[in-house]
Order: sequence, then C-alpha cells, then structure tokens
Amino acid sequence: SAKSKEALRELAGKYVTYLASHPEIPFADVCFTANTGRAHFEHGLALVAESSLDAQKQLSSAGYTTGVASRKKSKAAFLFTGQGSQYAGMGRQLYETQPLFRETLDRCDAILRPLDVPLLDLLYPGVEGSDSDAPDRSLDQTIYTQPALFSVEYALAKLWQSWGVKPDVVMGHSVGEYVAACVAEVFSLEDGIKLIAARGRLMQTLCEQGDMLALQMSEAEALGVISTFQDISIAAINGPSSVVVSGTHEAMERL
Repeated sequence: SAKSKEALRELAGKYVTYLASHPEIPFADVCFTANTGRAHFEHGLALVAESSLDAQKQLSSAGYTTGVASRKKSKAAFLFTGQGSQYAGMGRQLYETQPLFRETLDRCDAILRPLDVPLLDLLYPGVEGSDSDAPDRSLDQTIYTQPALFSVEYALAKLWQSWGVKPDVVMGHSVGEYVAACVAEVFSLEDGIKLIAARGRLMQTLCEQGDMLALQMSEAEALGVISTFQDISIAAINGPSSVVVSGTHEAMERL
C-alpha cells in the first residue's frame, strides 16, 4: 500500500526489481513481510500469484487490483455454521501451529471426556493428548458431531479475537446458535459445551434412524417433490429457497 496512486505504481516497480534481484528469497517470506511488516496506507493493490516470477509478471503489466481503503472502521460479524459442515481433521493445522487454538480445544476436550465425548480422538486420532486405542466413533454421529463443531467453532472465534478481530455482532445456525451465544457470553464455555453435548445425545437417542437432504428450493416446491412419499416430510425451512427434508433411509434413497 502507499499514500497515493503514483506512489503505489512506484512501489509495484520496486517490488519487481527486488523480486528479480533476490530469487533466493522464498516467495512466502516476501508475502508475509509485505502483509505484516509494512504500514498500511490508503491506496493498496492486491494480486494472486503462484510464485515470485508470476508476481513479477503481474506487477510489470499492471495485472493487479487496486483500491482505496475506507477511513471508516467497518463492523465485523461472526457467523457460526450448523451440522453438516464437519469433517475429520478439521482445524488440525491450527491445532498443531496455534497455541491458543490448541489450548482452547484441549480445554473443550477436558470438559467433554467425562460426558463420553472424546473430542481429540474424534478430530485428530493419534495426536498427543488423544487416545489412539479409543474405539472408532464416527464424527458424523449427531452425539459427537454437535460438540465437535461447537468446540472447533469456539476455538476459531477465540483465535480471531486474539488477533484483534472482534465481532460487533454474532449469528449462528442450529449448532452455531449455541456457539454464538457462548461467544456473546450468554453462558460460559463449560455450560455451553454441556448443553450442546446433551442436545446431541438426546437427538441421537430419541430420534428414529433416517436420512436428511438439503434442497435448494422453496417450501411449496419441496412439498411437491415429496408429495408421493409417505415416509418423507419437511424437517426445516432455512430460507425462501433452502429446505431440508427427512425420512426413512429407504424412502430417501428412492427420492
């Protein structure tokens, strides 16, 4: 970034010269320094490059995007997702490289283990602190999915906050609503985790086994699609064009 358009063009030229004369410097190091080790001025440019040579070509040909930063501080919102976004190993690189993220997940794991939810075994089997001999427990089972998502999302929020990105508002969908409430200090982390663990356990044990399917259509359209299926019904209306249907495994397979 620079204080004017002219200074920005001059800076781009200096980067071309620097990159060409220092091919031995890792491109990732150059990007890191440009992002964190320089003052941020009103006029900025951005580009996506795979290598130092790629960046030189784009900077030389003005193949980049420029803009003027607003002087007004923008508000930040944290949006927390719901069930269905989980996958084994989510957040593992952060767990291995970010002490605060690891500390927060370890704290969540300590709260959940007495509730028979071995968080670290579910997320990162084999890492230090997990029990590699623990029985296989699928992360896609609701009883484990909900507390796992809650923990990872909460740890992510704390990590962003430690970097100075603090939310003005928080929102969530399904499981994410509980994380949002916890981040907003409606209740403590321990209470929030125990609540979501109980929610997942009840949904797992009290509901009949079946399948769910997200449909990108209106409620009326979804009702038309499932009208010939006796064992399928609308489970959730997430928006004007977002509906979830559920039913027995056999009926959902036919659908």
